Amino acid sequence: MASRNSINISKIKKQLARKNIRTGGKLIFNSDASNKIFQLCKTANQSLLMLSFENNPSEFLKYLKANKVLKSQGLLTPRILEENKFQKYVLMDYYPTNNSSKYFKREEIKKILPMAIQNIIHLQQSRKKISGIPLKPQTNLLKDAIKGIDNYIGYFAHKIQIGFYLNQLIRTSLKKNLDKITKYQPKLSHGDFFLENLIYYQKNLYIIDHQDLHYNHPCLDIASLIFDARRQYSSKVEEGMMKEYSKKSYLPVKQVRHDIHLVSLARNLRILGNWANLYKIGKPQYLKKYRKITWLQILKHVEFLRLWDLRELFEEIFKKTK
Repeated sequence: MASRNSINISKIKKQLARKNIRTGGKLIFNSDASNKIFQLCKTANQSLLMLSFENNPSEFLKYLKANKVLKSQGLLTPRILEENKFQKYVLMDYYPTNNSSKYFKREEIKKILPMAIQNIIHLQQSRKKISGIPLKPQTNLLKDAIKGIDNYIGYFAHKIQIGFYLNQLIRTSLKKNLDKITKYQPKLSHGDFFLENLIYYQKNLYIIDHQDLHYNHPCLDIASLIFDARRQYSSKVEEGMMKEYSKKSYLPVKQVRHDIHLVSLARNLRILGNWANLYKIGKPQYLKKYRKITWLQILKHVEFLRLWDLRELFEEIFKKTK
């Protein structure tokens, strides 16, 4: 998550004004839990978006590198018109549709999801490791899952009276049952591949918020798309996406289904901890709005994977922290 440094973009505004680019107000994306700064800009005949990395300069070069990699893999990203290395901002095309989440329950979602799956396949097709893209330790999903549920239980310690002992049982079970996701062939991963980071505009799908591109478990992106911590698809849609991914990746659907549930369990436990952390720093809306959905996804995973000990523990925690 980005730092919380104060931001002064007056110099950027003056520079853009000299190029006859007028800046409007800041754009606030409700789905964005970070501190990135978006500014709407206009010329005489087009709208642009300025993304400032002033409060987190290290993200600037990561964004540009990831953007080039995505394009090299055949994925679309908003076209960059200017990248300023001194003031750490990029100026890009602006699409009036913020992201694909607005189509969640509309007919367009039937086009968006297959395109998104195809993008994941394209992203994973690189055979050689790309220089400059980090490789996550293969224990990252397991460690993040444990840390996530630790954070959540710690935050609700006043409601979960036996939090410490409960947590030890969960740790033991997770280490045992999630051991499989520490052994895999790493693939390029967006890391947060869900509707909020996909823009559907004029029948094209654009990838955004990709500065954290890295190598990770091959099922990470498809798991985050299908079992989103912010929303739930119908069982029919979930199964259809898993079969589509299985077909395009040439992997047995039974194996794909199991691996996606396992990876998504780890991911959603991490996110559960993130919601608690965001609450602590003054962003309570995420925990309030998405806690129930995230828990329902987690309970769905342990049910499918037949992790009965975790199911009982998680159901107890869920009830006590509503």
